[in-house]
Amino acid sequence: MVAWPAPASASRDGASPLRHQLHALRKATAKFHNIKATLRSGRVDLHLCVDQMGQHFADPTTFSDGVLDPVDPEAMVYEDRGNGHLRLVAVEWVSTTPGDMLGMPLHFNPDVGLWVMHAWIWKSNPDGMFADMNPRVGDCP
Repeated sequence: MVAWPAPASASRDGASPLRHQLHALRKATAKFHNIKATLRSGRVDLHLCVDQMGQHFADPTTFSDGVLDPVDPEAMVYEDRGNGHLRLVAVEWVSTTPGDMLGMPLHFNPDVGLWVMHAWIWKSNPDGMFADMNPRVGDCP
């Protein structure tokens, strides 16, 4: 499990650059609370559900395009709330090569053979904003 500390530097208004980046990320991904918007974006159900993480919807063709966008992550991660109801809980940047996002390095996940980083921007995570797992997210059905 990886948890990254927030950068300590602050901007003129007293807020950290990370806070501004996370605000922009939330604003850009709010539309993905609607799963239809996620599917319209070209992301598909990867049928990859991980306990304490959730169900992943992504466009796997973008994993190797070499582009990591701070407001357009490759994957949206949903908690299965039962009865087919999915709730957006996190975003995930995914790459076939090392990289960094929001000033922090992606880490290699040997289970999927990819470089990844989660941001729990839609469900608080006691293990940290950038931890892989979130104990507040249940197990997969």
